Amino acid sequence: YPDQVALERLFRVEDIRVGAASRKAIPSLVDLLKPIPDRPGAPFLALGLLTQLGKDCPSNKIVMVESGALEALTKYLSLGPQDATEEAATDLLGILFTSAEIRRHEAAFGAVSQLLAVLRLGGRAARYSAAKALESLFSADHIRNAESARQAVQPLVEILNTGMEREQHAAIAALVRLLSENPSKALAVGDVEMNAVDVICRILSSNCSMELKGDAAELCCVLFGNIRIRSTMAAARCVEPLVSLLVSEFSPAQHSVVRALDKLVDDEQLAELVAAHGAVVPLVGLLYGNNYMLHEAISRTLVKLGKDRPACKMEMVKLGVIDSILDIFHEAPDFLCAAFAELLRILTNNATITKGPSAAKLVEPLFQLLSVPEFGTDGQHSALQVLVNVLEHPQCRAGYTLTSHQAIEPLIPLLDSPAPAVQQLAAELLSHLLLEEHLQKDAVTQQVIGPLIRILGSGIHTLQQRAVKALVSIALIWPNEIAKEGGVCELSKVILQADPLLPHALWESAASVLASILQFSSEFYLEVPVAVLVRLLCSGSEGTVIGALNALLVLESDDGTSAEAMAESGAIEALLELLRSHQCEETAARLLEVLLNNVKIRETMAIKTAIVPLSQYLLDPQTQAQQARLLATLALGDLFQNETLARSADAVSACRALVNVLEDQPTEEMKVVALCALQNLVMHSRSNKRAVAEAGGVQVVLDLIGSSDPETSVQAAMFVKLLFSNHTIQEYASSETVRAITAAIEKDLWATGAVNEEYLKALNSLFSNFPRLRATEPATLSIPHLVTSLKTGSEATQEAALDALFLLRQAWSACPAEVSRAQSVAAADAIPLLQYLIQSGPPRFQEKAEFLLQCLPGTLVVIIKRGNNMKQSVGNPSVFCKLTLGNTSPRQTKVVSTGPNPEWDESFAWTFESPPKGQKLHISCKNKSKMGKSSFGKVTIQIDRVVMLGAVSGEYTLLPESKTGPSRNLEIEFQWSNKECQS
Repeated sequence: YPDQVALERLFRVEDIRVGAASRKAIPSLVDLLKPIPDRPGAPFLALGLLTQLGKDCPSNKIVMVESGALEALTKYLSLGPQDATEEAATDLLGILFTSAEIRRHEAAFGAVSQLLAVLRLGGRAARYSAAKALESLFSADHIRNAESARQAVQPLVEILNTGMEREQHAAIAALVRLLSENPSKALAVGDVEMNAVDVICRILSSNCSMELKGDAAELCCVLFGNIRIRSTMAAARCVEPLVSLLVSEFSPAQHSVVRALDKLVDDEQLAELVAAHGAVVPLVGLLYGNNYMLHEAISRTLVKLGKDRPACKMEMVKLGVIDSILDIFHEAPDFLCAAFAELLRILTNNATITKGPSAAKLVEPLFQLLSVPEFGTDGQHSALQVLVNVLEHPQCRAGYTLTSHQAIEPLIPLLDSPAPAVQQLAAELLSHLLLEEHLQKDAVTQQVIGPLIRILGSGIHTLQQRAVKALVSIALIWPNEIAKEGGVCELSKVILQADPLLPHALWESAASVLASILQFSSEFYLEVPVAVLVRLLCSGSEGTVIGALNALLVLESDDGTSAEAMAESGAIEALLELLRSHQCEETAARLLEVLLNNVKIRETMAIKTAIVPLSQYLLDPQTQAQQARLLATLALGDLFQNETLARSADAVSACRALVNVLEDQPTEEMKVVALCALQNLVMHSRSNKRAVAEAGGVQVVLDLIGSSDPETSVQAAMFVKLLFSNHTIQEYASSETVRAITAAIEKDLWATGAVNEEYLKALNSLFSNFPRLRATEPATLSIPHLVTSLKTGSEATQEAALDALFLLRQAWSACPAEVSRAQSVAAADAIPLLQYLIQSGPPRFQEKAEFLLQCLPGTLVVIIKRGNNMKQSVGNPSVFCKLTLGNTSPRQTKVVSTGPNPEWDESFAWTFESPPKGQKLHISCKNKSKMGKSSFGKVTIQIDRVVMLGAVSGEYTLLPESKTGPSRNLEIEFQWSNKECQS
């Protein structure tokens, strides 16, 4: 056809082909595609010309589609044209579908079914063109993902099996495009009548071109992404030919092979097979040059081969994989560096490799890599893990002289990474580096403190653990800096975290860091919550415990109300545990005593549980710290200031423990403290008294009464007073108890000239509750000291001595006569003192003093001093006085003749076993002169009053009185005392 030839020639002119005139012709040419009987050759002519116009001319292709070319071609193919026409039509569709815009055209979807029909029934050339067209169509998501596209798998596989190499190329390309981004369709491949993998395996093993094998390897890569296909025997048979392809010189094939192997080794059994076929050697051998995509694929494959296969790892290292990586590292893009880092991570999981010479080369390059801002988090994670694997070994760190700028600075930004895994490894690596002293002290190290503290606040255990481990290494050098960065607050949160419960090692490390801050300066004591300080007491580190104890002591002294918060936080239980384990005993005991001395704390019911542990601590033979024992004893005493606690059942154990303390020959201070504690115990509880006695406490306390230390002795006496305040342990009350107290009184008198009233009160307690003791010899021997106490003691002492004498007097009527006689005689020395107390002592003393005076033996002394107005009419009278008292023989003064006022100044004494109650003294004054009266008169005097007053004197008028002159009288003095009569 001349017109056809002319047009073909015109369209060879590029300007005409892409020009407006050609575009105007396109609608007419499209119209010729319609099959009309009158023009049978028109479609073929039109196809040729349209194909010529469409090649490399997007605008012409758009016009064709707008003119209905897609619909026309689809319709035309549905009529089953001859092979040449069919091939031309599919060629044109292939050209059109190279345009993304045309692939999105609604008519493009309708072409798929006709192209599939060509694949199944068309001629060889048409099938090839159809496969190429489908490859382009499958670039469109809506077509590739449609169900109709799935139907292309079987005919394409059939072409792959029976077609020529050119057709196989096209079929593979179409299958790769169809399946690569839609792995689910790969399932269909396994179900086709002819197993596609077998076909591919045959291609790989054949003598076909390297290009086709490369394409087959690419399809393998796509298919092996499906687990079902990967698990077939056919897939396993592909391993050997794929590995063989690695040694080929055809680079594209190598990349596809590596990617296919990468998918295969996801299966553990296939990985073993790949390794067994020697894939490691060629894979490592390909790590050179700048084919970065290939290197990345190799790295991924080697990672999977190396996992859990030490032999493979060792083989890679021996083949120089680390050196090859380092050769590429400095120019490699970030994605490849990340892949290399992951491979190195797998390799350095092996300790032998880590400690070898090759691994040593990695440290500096990896630190440099971490300094690259654009390096991704995955790569950072892998690189950090490699460095951790290497530098966690002390012998490896010793081989480097890394500066802080090399090793610490790159890690600082990574500590704030958005990826927790990167943060974790950065902190872990830092913890290993900071074990080196020169890095600990470097100023750059301060810059990591802030990020580490922020990690602590993340709440993620693994992150916190690594951060704390790093902080532990620098806590002693930079404690102030840690605190200023908010370390106290964040560490406190970590220490208190309970849900979920922290691993003990993490808790201990956090506690250690906080303790370092506390040890650095007491200014931080008040910043730490009480609950945190209490928790620190549970640490296994003595330094941590000491820091917490000191802080708590300071806090309590600064704020008294904090003691209650400590108790609520479990401080008492923690302190008791420290004592039980003999850890920081002295300081723990000091704080415990301070807490138990708090009234509000003692009022809590839970505090009762402290009694038994404290008692056990005092009884424990391993308790050797004397100051701690003293404080523990004092703590028990504090507890038993609470009457409820003193009455508790557990208090019995405390009694035994305190008696044991006294038996161990403690210091005087310890004795006093223990005695005070025992006093609190026995004051309100009969069972405690019994426990003390049965533990041997009575004899112990009697020994202590005789102590050379006055305070110990007095406290022992006070304890005796309480111990024997009732009849609970009456069988233990003996004369020896009285004797011991008497000896103490005597010693006190000798030492100070006075007596402490507590001895006398103890004696009174015994005499009051156990009357049988009043008749004992020690009781009698105590009387002289009681008398002395009346003389030299304070008012309280006098009262106690008076009470004791009073109690003894009450028993005289029931005592043997010789005892009562001896006691009364001894007590008679008190007569002047009693008389003084009646006259000048406190009113409350009077009744008992009078009662005693009325019972004591004494001597009445009458002193006739002189007479007045004894006149007679002539001369001087010779006057004398005659005295008569009761049934006693009369007594008489000498005769005085000196005048009317005779002076005798003569004494007369009468001794009585008891005061002469109601008796009267009769005195008659007589004259021996013969010149005057024989008698001047008489006087009768009641003598009871003198017993109480001690001495009475006055002028007593003689009766009858004189009627003519002044009355006659006698000046007389009366005395009642304990002085024995000399006559």
